[in-house]
Amino acid sequence: MRIRVPEGIRSLMPPRYLRPLLLFEFLIALQVTFTCWSQIGGQYHLDLMFWPWKMGIAAAISWLLVLITADLIKANGAFSKKARLYTTLLLLAIATAGILTYYYHLNEPADEDQPDDQQTTITRAIG
Repeated sequence: MRIRVPEGIRSLMPPRYLRPLLLFEFLIALQVTFTCWSQIGGQYHLDLMFWPWKMGIAAAISWLLVLITADLIKANGAFSKKARLYTTLLLLAIATAGILTYYYHLNEPADEDQPDDQQTTITRAIG
């Protein structure tokens, strides 16, 4: 699959501006990753998670998005083998985030309001 880029587009932006823009894209992707993860997986499960897991997976997802963008720019819009590899790794990182969130969902602490062994009885007043 090839996206057609006019010849003059690449020459409009000097390469020295590309790195700061990719860094800016990384920061935006990091914020979007955390926002989507909390909306899809639930903020409570994300709060229970060990913070290096959260940061590592979110940084990996954001970094892979930037690598895909940089490779697309380098190849003038062509989806190369590198871009396919980065996309596969991105999907694996997203799946890892989902599996980790599901693990924390299954192992969340019990509510402290009601113990599991206590039964709730309902009484009705007569009269």
